[in-house]
Amino acid sequence: MTAAIAATFQIPTEIHYYRTIFNIPLWWWNQPNVIFTFASGPVVCVFFGMICLRLFFIYRKGKNWTRLFFLWGYHHGFNLFFGAYVAGVISRSGFRHASNWAAIPVEVEYLIAIGAMICMFLVGFLSVKFFLQMAISQSLLVNYRRNRFITALVFFPWAAGSLTIIALKAPRITYNEALIFLMMFTSVVPVYIAQRFFYEVQIVRYDKPLHLNKLYLGALILFAFSFRYVLDDGILVQFFPEIKIQWINH
Repeated sequence: MTAAIAATFQIPTEIHYYRTIFNIPLWWWNQPNVIFTFASGPVVCVFFGMICLRLFFIYRKGKNWTRLFFLWGYHHGFNLFFGAYVAGVISRSGFRHASNWAAIPVEVEYLIAIGAMICMFLVGFLSVKFFLQMAISQSLLVNYRRNRFITALVFFPWAAGSLTIIALKAPRITYNEALIFLMMFTSVVPVYIAQRFFYEVQIVRYDKPLHLNKLYLGALILFAFSFRYVLDDGILVQFFPEIKIQWINH
């Protein structure tokens, strides 16, 4: 989306796995270009986060892991908006360019960043019951097992997923992007804090044993290799003088 918006401003853009390259001199940038280009990605992400939340409620009572997929999509979508802004303010890059070129004072940026962190905490608090409802048995929700259940369902996927993406992009992972992954803790920690306040949780019992879908796992591994291979060379997005979206195969 960032590349597409930049292309509408006649800025040819290269998408790589480690950064996005805008093929114009610095002095060609102006206020609308910067604001719309750097804000478009996060805005689309939070929009998809809301769609994932809606889809979670649709699949909430299903006997499969699709609902958990959409629940995590909700968390990531909001993190790539609120968390990305906090990361941008800290690293002085990324989403923060939009507010900087909008002439927002630095002091106000820090206040907005604090508000963004509070919003992420709320995302976590509002999701506590939803995560607990993922249990396949009430025995997993007894007091002495809850922390281990939350660790397996919330902390481990966040940590393992972040480390996997960092490894996939190594050694060119940027400081700003690493901070965005780290900012997910603002919605993970509240789940640990608030889960003790939910004494009774209705769950959907599973009739069949759970198992790992090898087809999905294979597709994920194939996508990861394709992601690194294709975006190592990059994809060019250009709308002027002609529409061009192509793999830059050197």
